[in-house]
Amino acid sequence: MIKAIVFDLDDTLYDQQRPFRQALISVWNDPAAAGHVLTDLFEAFKHMNDRVAELETLTMTQVFDRLNAVLDNHDLPALSHSVWLSFWDRYQKEAAHISLFKEIREQMELLKEHYELGIITNGETHTQKQKVQRLDLNQWIKSPNTVISDEVGLRKPDPRIFTYFNRLLNLQANEVVYIGDNFERDMVGAKKAGWHAFWFNHRQLDLPKSEFIPDQTIESPAELAELLQAMSVTTY
Repeated sequence: MIKAIVFDLDDTLYDQQRPFRQALISVWNDPAAAGHVLTDLFEAFKHMNDRVAELETLTMTQVFDRLNAVLDNHDLPALSHSVWLSFWDRYQKEAAHISLFKEIREQMELLKEHYELGIITNGETHTQKQKVQRLDLNQWIKSPNTVISDEVGLRKPDPRIFTYFNRLLNLQANEVVYIGDNFERDMVGAKKAGWHAFWFNHRQLDLPKSEFIPDQTIESPAELAELLQAMSVTTY
């Protein structure tokens, strides 16, 4: 029987591409900033974003170099370091105005009545706590139930971060569902820990070759809301 539902944070509970897109377009007024180029840039940025603040591991210059490598793969000219710094400054401002997917927000109160709710997210502690506050998640999710990689010294897809959550709430692995957008970090990590895993594939990515298969695949916020609503009235 499921007793807890745990969410990834970035690009699962809110649209992380929106502030990225707005920031990029503000400094790069080029038609190539739309479509598949933007998608590839965003995927590269998202892959590295949870490590950006750890300058001893990954400097900002390395982040910008990686994004320029994506542009090079599309035969587009690199953007200067100053342009990327302007992008980062604008991204920080845009990210201050994130909001929950409204379809998910509408289900949170009902979910809270039936399940223990939590978050497991990679990232720097202060940054991720700011996002939790901006999304007003503490009205549904107890502060101790938010597990941040930087704070506990474990990072998804390491299954030990999921096991840490089990111990935190005194739950068995098969009593928890994890919902996340990243297949490798979220689905593989959760399944290795013995959890149920729901892939929130709202970017419509191809299913990677893997020995791990999500228990559910959901392709839109509306579809996820329907599933969460069903879980609130039936036993999963």
